[in-house]
Amino acid sequence: MALTRQLVILLVSGGRFDEALAVSAGFDTSKDPALAYWKSVALAGTGEHASAKELLTKLNQSGVEIPGIPKDRLTLSYARSLRGSGDPEGALRVLAEIPEGSALADEVQLERGADLLALGRTEECLKLIETAPMTGEEGKALAAYLKALAAWRAGKYPEAKKLFSNVPPATPWISSASALGTALCLSASSKNAQAVASLEKSLDGVDNVPLLAESFLLLDRLQDSSPMPESAMLAKWAGDSTKPVRAKYAAFSLAKRKLSSGDRKGGESRLESFIAAYPDDPLADQARLLLATSQLQGDPKEKERAATTAADLPSAPARIRAKLAYVRGLAEASAGKNEEAGRDFQAASALDPSLASDSLFNNAVLVASTGRGSLNASAAAKEIAGKQAGAPSDEMRFQMALDLVRKGDPSAVELLGKVADASADPAMKSRARLVAAELNMKSGRGDAADRDLAKAVRENSGEPEREEYLAVFLKDTGRKADSASVIAAARAFIAAHPDSRFVPEVRLKLAESLLTSGDVQGARIEFEQLAATDPGTDLGRRALFLAAQSAARAMDPASIDDSLMLLERVASSGGKDQLIWQARLQQGAIKNSQNLPLEALAIYDKILSTTGDSGPDTELRAAAMMARGDTLHELAAKDPAKDRGAVTAWKTLAADPSVSIRWRNQALCKSAIVLEKLGEGDAALAAYYEAFKNPRATEPEQLWHDKAAFEAARLLESRKQWADAVTLYGQIAAEGGPRADEAKARLSKLKLENFLWEN
Repeated sequence: MALTRQLVILLVSGGRFDEALAVSAGFDTSKDPALAYWKSVALAGTGEHASAKELLTKLNQSGVEIPGIPKDRLTLSYARSLRGSGDPEGALRVLAEIPEGSALADEVQLERGADLLALGRTEECLKLIETAPMTGEEGKALAAYLKALAAWRAGKYPEAKKLFSNVPPATPWISSASALGTALCLSASSKNAQAVASLEKSLDGVDNVPLLAESFLLLDRLQDSSPMPESAMLAKWAGDSTKPVRAKYAAFSLAKRKLSSGDRKGGESRLESFIAAYPDDPLADQARLLLATSQLQGDPKEKERAATTAADLPSAPARIRAKLAYVRGLAEASAGKNEEAGRDFQAASALDPSLASDSLFNNAVLVASTGRGSLNASAAAKEIAGKQAGAPSDEMRFQMALDLVRKGDPSAVELLGKVADASADPAMKSRARLVAAELNMKSGRGDAADRDLAKAVRENSGEPEREEYLAVFLKDTGRKADSASVIAAARAFIAAHPDSRFVPEVRLKLAESLLTSGDVQGARIEFEQLAATDPGTDLGRRALFLAAQSAARAMDPASIDDSLMLLERVASSGGKDQLIWQARLQQGAIKNSQNLPLEALAIYDKILSTTGDSGPDTELRAAAMMARGDTLHELAAKDPAKDRGAVTAWKTLAADPSVSIRWRNQALCKSAIVLEKLGEGDAALAAYYEAFKNPRATEPEQLWHDKAAFEAARLLESRKQWADAVTLYGQIAAEGGPRADEAKARLSKLKLENFLWEN
């Protein structure tokens, strides 16, 4: 045990955290406080702050003395674990326990500054740094780094770049972090080429240094975000066996560069070589995921290979396994293996909740392809369409209309018109109107077809490229298989008519088709190029927003940070429409997916605190209030008191008469669920009844109306109030809604079991 402890200490001191965790894995740390402490440091070093906090909490509560570790050091480590796990306020409270004259005064002040910065209190952070001079060289360097970071967070990029460049390289970590900061500042100032050169300079000559993985991720992002030639440095580093760790990352980056530049075969070949060279490396799991995703874009045989490549890896992180399952589902669906695809989509949703919406979407599409139902009658399809989630909801409504088209239902034309009128996406408007035009043409309604085409393509017979422009849109008949021909036609149009006034719309169509085909990286490049050519315009801002959505859907986790950065540009663009609030709402959702609920709450509060003409409209405000309640409810898993705040948010939403019944009923049902959990059954029942009785004459809300009724009836049954439950089930059955048969069955069962005979 003594030798193990000493080895763990040496490994942690050398920054070899994964090895330290592997060595300590077979030992019971509860019997050795010193080993427990050093294991917590290793966990924090690998980013597992929650696990580190768990160990440190036990050590703090036990009050045991740890040989060689002063009490102040233990307290400081505990505070760091709190900040790392998303509780900087708690970290500040813990730091207050350390006396001012502590030997760790420098580190304590720096940690306070980091906590303040995490809380968005930038000015307080800067004041603290300036009034607390550091005594040691490393402390001075870290203070300089924190000051640069504060300038970055404040959006002062030129100043931050200068500060990062002047941070003394006191330790390898400080040196690497400052180099990253410098590159990020250059990128934020639209100096990507300089950022790449700066980053390459910092990586040339090093090998296994801190933040090496992050440096290569940033290098990838910088080269992907704008057209750049393939980096000669990457090829040089990949072949340099004297620096094996850097060579590994460079080889992986080269493969990704090939894919992002459109060389699918070259990228796949490099990924296969990488997997063969590093079969057990965590990067190999990501390589398999990228390879399978790329193979999905090929012919049927390649798609079969994609399913094999994306085989489950039980030892991989849950998020990787989820995405592999999702890719398997796509491959199996394309091969007609719908049952296997459905299972894998469900597995993806269970492993990673952030994939739940996309998995639900694909499961809904499978409903139609299996012949076991239709999209317009599918509960999954209706749920997606009812979420008002922008592109996914628009796409599902469009698919529901196409489902009606396939069945020859004449109501399809009316639904397509509603999709075109309601959607905020120009590409979706065009797709819906073109399909409506085709249907009208086939049915002999030529005038209606002409009107739809005029709206879809802004007809101008004086321009010679109009026919080619129209052909791009006519190639999209609503089938997913059309994407390849649409992409080819759009690219041909842009190449032939680079100065045409139709180029922005065609590029938007190209990007949308790439996104539909699964090429999220290609879609993002086109959206960003469109945004760059029309900066400040509504179309440019919309393209930037869609680029952010593409980045959020990419398989590479680093793209999430890109999405947040793009959304911030949209939100800060000064537009007068609702797009800035859509961007803020999306930011909040991403923060929640990153397990940063406090930052998500801050975003929702910002949305809700802005009123007047410049504030969010009723629909966006309702979505923000609902998300605020959901986030507080998630926090209640660790802090039960947060559930009261969630209920308050939902009740506020439910009491607003300007909000649609869909939001109010949903809020009432969610508050009832929590109230029941809190032991307030009467209040829960009242909320369910209110949702059920809300008038629906002007809005056909069914989902939450039915849910409220069934949940109320369940609660009445649990109280043995059989007669009231029977009355409620009878009302549901009498309405004749989608769950009427279920209510009738439950009603009959209840009467038989409880001898509720009628006179």
